[in-house]
Amino acid sequence: MEYANSIVEGRKVACKEIIQACKRFFRDLENPAYDFNPKDAEFVIRIIEKTFVHQKGEDMEGHPLRGRPFLLQPWQKFVVYNLLGFLHKGTKLRRFKEAFEMLTRKQGKTPFMSALAWGLGLLERKSGAEIVIVGAQLKQALQSFNFLNYNLKNMGEEKNFRILDNNQEHSISGELGDGYLRIETIAGNSDRMDSLNTLIQILDELHLYRNASQYNTIKESGKAYRNSLCIGITTAGDNMNSFCYNRMVYCQKVLEGTIQDEQLFIFIAKADQDPETGEVDYTNPIEHEKANLNYNVSVSAQDLMNDAMQAQNDPQQRKSFLAKSLNIYTSAMK
Repeated sequence: MEYANSIVEGRKVACKEIIQACKRFFRDLENPAYDFNPKDAEFVIRIIEKTFVHQKGEDMEGHPLRGRPFLLQPWQKFVVYNLLGFLHKGTKLRRFKEAFEMLTRKQGKTPFMSALAWGLGLLERKSGAEIVIVGAQLKQALQSFNFLNYNLKNMGEEKNFRILDNNQEHSISGELGDGYLRIETIAGNSDRMDSLNTLIQILDELHLYRNASQYNTIKESGKAYRNSLCIGITTAGDNMNSFCYNRMVYCQKVLEGTIQDEQLFIFIAKADQDPETGEVDYTNPIEHEKANLNYNVSVSAQDLMNDAMQAQNDPQQRKSFLAKSLNIYTSAMK
């Protein structure tokens, strides 16, 4: 609540889309069509913060993070409360079935989504939680698998789960007394896509997806579950004719209220652009903070400014900086 209030009231720097997402949250709290119950969200947050630790990295002072508790940032808790808190009035059916999250690089999105997958697996164990984490390339997907595997070993729980890590399969599964969970990581071009039957689908790097059918094939694997959830997560790419760009534009229209899509949760962090020209003040530290939710937490303000000055002085660096550090799509001509 404090995070959302600080943004709506202007006490915390945020881009237009994050402000719209927070205003939508407050509207939803008042909407008689929904109940808001924080119980499941708080269960998942406690699981993550009490059992998970960082696998790698350093804090802003240069101290190693490995082995230190994985504590969620306010924006991450805001995402979890939205995804799990809203239910259709008088039912156990969750309001959100899909999520589109657009974050710049170095915001910790891969470990966050991996930890969220684990928490959701434990939460939904009684339904036999089948979870798939899809990377555009297997190497990307394996980052999630390795993070989960590291944490299982750190908890001393690896003997209680079946861990497969070979050329054919990368999965963690186990019976939990009153339920079951299985988390598998696969590449987006895997031939297993059509045979999936999953409760939770986490799709990383949407900007590399060729078309909507690739996304829809994975999403539709959850149709056997009433509370299925498909989470798409990405940074900006450089193709303004891509599925991801068009998805972002659609989500912006939902946030603006010109399109109604009540089952889609949207969280887009990017620099603000001039509404007429589309240009962005990319050397302005305020725009850096708008686009980088872990500003001075996992990404340094000074490093961002250094990269911005390089982008200004070396045009070949500019497109990458705009896309990966500010979530700005640019055309080749631009």
